[in-house]
Amino acid sequence: MRINSFGEKPLSSLEMSMTIASMLIGVGILTLPRAVATYTRSFDGWMSILLAGCVALLAGVLVSKVAIRAGNKTFLDYSVTLVGKPVTYIIAALQFSYFLGFCSYETRAIANISKQYLFDRTPVEYISLAFILVVVYGVSGSRSGLLRLNVLFLPSVLLMVITVVCFGYRWFEFTNLQPFFITPPIGIMQGMREVIYSLLGFEIILYYIVFMERPEKATTSVLSGITVSVVIYLVIYQLVVGIFSNIGAMNIVYPTIELAKEIQFPGNFFERFESLFFVIWIMTVFNTAAMGFDLANECMSFLFKKLSKRYRLLIIAPVSYLVCMAPGDMAEFSTLGTMISYMAMLSGILLPISLLMFGGKKKKEEKVNDKSSA
Repeated sequence: MRINSFGEKPLSSLEMSMTIASMLIGVGILTLPRAVATYTRSFDGWMSILLAGCVALLAGVLVSKVAIRAGNKTFLDYSVTLVGKPVTYIIAALQFSYFLGFCSYETRAIANISKQYLFDRTPVEYISLAFILVVVYGVSGSRSGLLRLNVLFLPSVLLMVITVVCFGYRWFEFTNLQPFFITPPIGIMQGMREVIYSLLGFEIILYYIVFMERPEKATTSVLSGITVSVVIYLVIYQLVVGIFSNIGAMNIVYPTIELAKEIQFPGNFFERFESLFFVIWIMTVFNTAAMGFDLANECMSFLFKKLSKRYRLLIIAPVSYLVCMAPGDMAEFSTLGTMISYMAMLSGILLPISLLMFGGKKKKEEKVNDKSSA
């Protein structure tokens, strides 16, 4: 075999866009219609989705600027040049906690869903353990190869969404979308908050930009990935409300899955479409969880430089498993998701944007000092 295999080649901007989209299209799309319908009325949740998408696009531009400014350095090494090692260690610890929690949340979510729809007699603990082990196996290999799995799986996900949309409109009732504009502004804002939680994850560009063939295209990749995710969220939400109504979507735990169960092909030549839907979506969640696990390992490598990758993975895996099994019921699981979302906003968005502002200020001060010395 050649030393530089195909998996180690730099990623194009399109491939990075697909990676961003895969990170955003995870478990969130399965529950998003219910979360939005809880705070909005009729079909007014479309405003929450679009507003949240605009906020995510703005944050994505700023975060990608930080990644571009870092150049060939990793995000944490760039942080060291700005604020020093002590502060960067704190940032690395926060981001490690976030990415570890993110992986644990995705694992527990797919375990809960699999138990409810596929393995009703298998304990959640065993499903979570099996999934964690597969994630560890995936992360143990090439990081560039792990990213290319998104390029392999995302077309299947998009094809699945198109299939659900095309065959789902047979039961679509336009009257379920009426009346329009009856949700108060506070409801729109609460729904917008839930959508923002589902759009978090684009901050992976801070670490994966080093794999890009043209890093200057990072902003375009982030914007494209977020846009694709917002469009998919909007289409799925419209279809769920049009079929089940707002009240129905509000009372179904996983409305997107129930939507897939309603799909029937002409002639009934393919039954149990939701089984195929699960297979495709589990691959997507695997990509999402694996990238979170990989970035947790990356942050840990900065904190403990002497530990080899094998030992880091052996430490992270049981901790991730314990975190994912910590919630005892759905209420505690929802609380865990909210905590992880807050950590994402702090460590993945606010801190990098603060570094961007600090770096710009520092650059201006250096120019002023150079002019004064001249």
